[in-house]
Amino acid sequence: ATKAADEAKIAADAAAKAMAAAKAAEDAEAAAKEAIARAQAAKEAAEKAAEEEYKAITAEVKADTAKPVDYTFKRQGEEIFRRDMGEPEFFLDKKDRFPRPILSQEQQESLTRQAETPQDQTPKYNPQHVLSPEFGGLSNYERGVDSFLEEAKATLAKIKSDPESTLKQIRDAENDVKYLESIHENYFIGMNVFRTAKGGRSKLKA
Repeated sequence: ATKAADEAKIAADAAAKAMAAAKAAEDAEAAAKEAIARAQAAKEAAEKAAEEEYKAITAEVKADTAKPVDYTFKRQGEEIFRRDMGEPEFFLDKKDRFPRPILSQEQQESLTRQAETPQDQTPKYNPQHVLSPEFGGLSNYERGVDSFLEEAKATLAKIKSDPESTLKQIRDAENDVKYLESIHENYFIGMNVFRTAKGGRSKLKA
């Protein structure tokens, strides 16, 4: 009797487990069906949104294509230049035009003579700034070159008086003197343009 009771209990447990497994399978199947339905609904919604977006883009493209241009060309067959009038035709429609005065023959000849007559248009030389008298009419540059020139001449005289000096040293010293004299003269000639007229430097030295 005890053995039969145990077998019955085992069979009941197995049946309960089988029922639980079957219920779990049913629940899983229902969940799978629900997920499939949701996925299908999402797919349909996405397709519908894509179709609406395509329609909107198509409508926008059609609207841009049908939009008229900002400029027009209405004068294709018009004559822009009238050869019989000798001037563009749109000049005739100007509201603010006025007749230009035509010079007489005498006035034209007078203007021609005036233009052909040579006239001295050189501005009058009237310097406003001259060198300060305390510098003796010399600029700082000239005074500096003069000091270098004196030193170069003294060096040349010293080299010539030295019996041990070579010919190259004498020539180099002479070239230095010539170079300083040339730049002094060039600067003096160029600065005459900016100094007073004839006798200006003598007035400063007096």
